[in-house]
Amino acid sequence: MSAAAALEPRMVLVWAGVLLFIGGILLTAFTALWGGRFKARSRTDSAAGFSPRANWPGLVMLAAGIISFLAAAAF
Repeated sequence: MSAAAALEPRMVLVWAGVLLFIGGILLTAFTALWGGRFKARSRTDSAAGFSPRANWPGLVMLAAGIISFLAAAAF
């Protein structure tokens, strides 16, 4: 792939979508693993890292990545 093709607006949207999507997955996974399991006070609170309130930044990044993919497909 040439440098001109990599900077085409469609490819910029695809790469931005890839970065946002993978970053959102990683952020959601790390929040779920490190945010809830080890900080739980009791057994009933052991799923605290899996709530949407704890994972909203990762979910927003996932949604932005999907929107970026759809925008690239619409071009």
